[in-house]
Amino acid sequence: MFGNLFGGDDDDDQGGDNDDWEVDVSINTGFTKSNTSENSGSASGWFRTHTIDLSSDVDQPSGSGSDAPSGPTSPPTPDVDPGDSSTAHDRGTFVFPTGRDFLQKLEARGLNGAHQRVETVYILAGPTYTTPTDLFRVDNPEYYASATRRSVTSYGRKMARKVAALYPDGEAPKLLARFHTHPGGSTRPSDTDRDSAEQIASQFSDALGTSDFEFFQGIHAYKDHNGNPGPSERHDPVVRSNSVSWRGEQYRHELALYGPAFRNPRRVVTGDD
Repeated sequence: MFGNLFGGDDDDDQGGDNDDWEVDVSINTGFTKSNTSENSGSASGWFRTHTIDLSSDVDQPSGSGSDAPSGPTSPPTPDVDPGDSSTAHDRGTFVFPTGRDFLQKLEARGLNGAHQRVETVYILAGPTYTTPTDLFRVDNPEYYASATRRSVTSYGRKMARKVAALYPDGEAPKLLARFHTHPGGSTRPSDTDRDSAEQIASQFSDALGTSDFEFFQGIHAYKDHNGNPGPSERHDPVVRSNSVSWRGEQYRHELALYGPAFRNPRRVVTGDD
């Protein structure tokens, strides 16, 4: 499980038909594009990409402290064969894996590998309607118009096409969960989240050429827990209705799952339920 990590270069994506997705009200701090052209190709600021080695327990930041983003790794082809991973859970239920390694990968992705924290986006996918097995790292700055502590504006169509390009022709995942982060710790969707949500699932339908998948909107919130939890107290997930939370070394993380329009909370269970 979680044997694949996705990224890659975006040379094949041209900026003319990008769709923005603004999550919240910008406070004009953090990462912004340096060029005046709306869809130009370079970026500046401290928004840094990182690489996660899923075969190791250690997350390796890309680069050596430089603020300049580095190129993501090239992915293998994702596994789209459900095999024996089908479950008895109803469609619309999100089956959350509870392995420590998985939780650490979500932490690293949510924190974005940056010295300062900004909102960002990542995507989970899976070969059944309920259970994710793959993490899509969409942290290349070319996917973003801006990212601050309170907002992210991303090119949704470009992200969807990147995900779709990693699947063989005629095949697609049965589950997609698009998360954006809230560094302030709240899992409540903003009005802007709801207003911009409807187009997101359709972007993936267009890119994949099918609507036969379960689509979740997700919020990954985190905040400093001001504690010093021991090893046995860390990475111990607690499920409540439509969310799951745990404590890492520094932050308390909580993931909340919603339907495509951010208006219907979705049931969350752990993988061993």
